[in-house]
Amino acid sequence: MVGSIGRGPGRAPRDRGQLLVFGAVALAVITIGFVAAAGTVGVTSSPASPDAGEEAVVEAELERGIDCLLERTSDRSASTAPHSLETVGQELAGEIEAADRIAVGENEAVARVGTPRTVAGSGYDVAIRIECDGVADGTGCLRLDAHGFDVAVVVPVSTAADLEAGTVPGGPLEVVAADGRIALEVSER
Repeated sequence: MVGSIGRGPGRAPRDRGQLLVFGAVALAVITIGFVAAAGTVGVTSSPASPDAGEEAVVEAELERGIDCLLERTSDRSASTAPHSLETVGQELAGEIEAADRIAVGENEAVARVGTPRTVAGSGYDVAIRIECDGVADGTGCLRLDAHGFDVAVVVPVSTAADLEAGTVPGGPLEVVAADGRIALEVSER
C-alpha cells in the first residue's frame, strides 16, 4: 500500500492534524521556557531575593503546562485507539478475503500488508480466531488488542478456506493462503 508523503499506512489525516497541534503547543511551551530562562541570565539570586520567587513561579507554571499537555495527548490517544484498531482490522480482513478468492484449488496467495507497528501511540496484537462472540457461526474474526489501553476490537472475516488461529504483533504482515488454509505471518520486509 502506497501512502502519500507524510502519511504512513493506516494513518488518518486527522492523526496528522493532531500531531501538528501537539507539535505547535510543545514548541510554544519550549519557547516560553527559553524566554523565561533568558530573562534570568546574568541575574544572581539568593533564596531571599525577590527574583527567586518569580523563578519558582515560572518553573512551576512550565511544569504544570507540560504535565497538562502530556495528559491531554494521552487522553486523545486512548479515545482514538478503538477507531484506529478497527481501521487496521478492516484492512486486514479485506486482504484475507482477497487472498482467499485468489488461492482457489492449488493456487497460493501471499499479500503483504503494511499495517502500522503502533496505533494511538501503542503497540498491538492481531489474533485470528475461528470462533468469536457476537459473530455469525462459521465466520471467523480478527481480534486486535492494544497494549497501552484496555481496548480490543473484533472484525469478522468470511473465507471459504480454513483460518489458522494464531496471534502476531502489529506491523508489516503477510496474509498467506495455501492448501486451503489462511494464516497471518510477520513480514520479513
